[in-house]
Amino acid sequence: MSTLKRLYDEGSRGLASLVLAVALIVFASATFAPSARGAVSPSTIDNLTQDQIEAAVEEYFASIGSMNVSRFANNFAADGVLEDPVGTPAVQGASTIAAYFGAIIAPFSEIKPRVQEVIVCGHEAAVNWKLQLTTTTGKKITIDGMGVFNFNQDGKLQSVREFWDLAAFLAQLQS
Repeated sequence: MSTLKRLYDEGSRGLASLVLAVALIVFASATFAPSARGAVSPSTIDNLTQDQIEAAVEEYFASIGSMNVSRFANNFAADGVLEDPVGTPAVQGASTIAAYFGAIIAPFSEIKPRVQEVIVCGHEAAVNWKLQLTTTTGKKITIDGMGVFNFNQDGKLQSVREFWDLAAFLAQLQS
């Protein structure tokens, strides 16, 4: 009898584990799938090619190098969001992003961006980059970072999340 009880108990645990796993998968799909797509509809994936996304990423960094506020802001959707760096308050709206960029570039006479790698997946891109900055006083600063770019159906940036070390940047700026 104890063998039958043990098999029954093990079978119940196995069935309970299976039910729990299926429930978690269903819950995760319903909860996380929409946010993973962001504010962009799934049809966007079919509208933008990898080449278009890579070109848009290149333009984003070229606009940084040009230090042209309007050109930089033009990369974003009207309601686009920039979090630069991640962990600081996000900036939303092309005009607000323009003002933010203008303030950020003010202490620099030159910015040389270098895109090291772009990985496109659907309507998003992960970008490994490096910036070489020169202050108006001639100081040289280097920033290494990664960005996650989310594009809308028009090829405009819906969101950008930049990952880089703000403390190291400020230390270089102040040294």
